[in-house]
Amino acid sequence: MEDEEKAVEILVSNTEAAHSPSPIRCCWLRLRYLAATSIICGCSCLGVVALVFAIKAEERHKAGRSEEAVYWGARARRFILVSFAVWLAVLVLGPLLLWLVSYAIAQAE
Repeated sequence: MEDEEKAVEILVSNTEAAHSPSPIRCCWLRLRYLAATSIICGCSCLGVVALVFAIKAEERHKAGRSEEAVYWGARARRFILVSFAVWLAVLVLGPLLLWLVSYAIAQAE
């Protein structure tokens, strides 16, 4: 009877550990590197904000406050993604708008 209770207890604890909500699956140092990359290869103002949030997340993680670390890490990841998305939008829309302006000028003549 005790063996069955221990087995159930181990199973429940393993299941809870496997389903623990953690939106950040990467290591904290990698998050900081991605934020620094978003400064160089993305929209730099959003990348700086992402780097600040990534550093806050890493410091909270080192201090043992995992809930705050997850919160700041998720915010950093969002800003990293937005930084890359804005930069890609500028790269795509810039030439498209130049083509549209030249087309409008050609039609006006």
